Amino acid sequence: MSIAKSLDTASSPAFWRYHLMLPAVCFLLAVSLIELFHLDIALGQWLFRLEGGVDGWPLRNAWVTENLIHVGGRNLVILLGVTVLSLLGLSYKKPALASYRRGLVFLFMSVLSSVLLVRLGKSFVHLDCPWHLKIFGGRADYFSLFSGQFDANSPGQCFPAGHSSGGYAWVALYFFALAYAPRYRWFGLGFGLLLGLTFGIAQQLRGAHFISHDVWTLTISWFSALTWYYALFLRRQPEPAISPALETARG
Repeated sequence: MSIAKSLDTASSPAFWRYHLMLPAVCFLLAVSLIELFHLDIALGQWLFRLEGGVDGWPLRNAWVTENLIHVGGRNLVILLGVTVLSLLGLSYKKPALASYRRGLVFLFMSVLSSVLLVRLGKSFVHLDCPWHLKIFGGRADYFSLFSGQFDANSPGQCFPAGHSSGGYAWVALYFFALAYAPRYRWFGLGFGLLLGLTFGIAQQLRGAHFISHDVWTLTISWFSALTWYYALFLRRQPEPAISPALETARG
């Protein structure tokens, strides 16, 4: 049995070790290091100085970061979503696509859930963007997620990272490939990570987010995809009941 095949089962300890436990440990380690060494502020200040910032982020409204990556990236994600929905619709008319229908449903629901969960988090967790903070020319004080404090007078709505969720959500392509062509699963993962990193780095350069915001967004996206993969591909479906008459006939 191939390694990929041995991972693709709900009863396999290897599957849960590599897809649940390992990502969870990596997430906890990353968040702990960021909090322990104050990496949000340290990296933010380094980027701010690198850009030559004084009372604002010079790249906040730059054409590359704002128009190309922020606006253009958002349009790309919408286009990808429309493409998945179109293929899903065509799967009811094209026999060649019918076998991918469940995967297309998985892909759409996973991406949508990731984006919505991040949006929900932004509504409940009132952390500021770097550009709101006094140390970067704004008016708000800095509070970490684990401080239990926030500035009631600040706009907030900056955690987790909303824009990069449109990129990281596509780590779901890893599971899509795992279901249909496991040898391509790393290409799917690479696409989602590259898109999320591109969006995330651009937003950090604009002063919109700290690195921890992106770590949380990636984690939400991964576990959203894992949950939908389990629900649609791994969970055992109940076997249809056999009527007494059919049972007697079989006997």
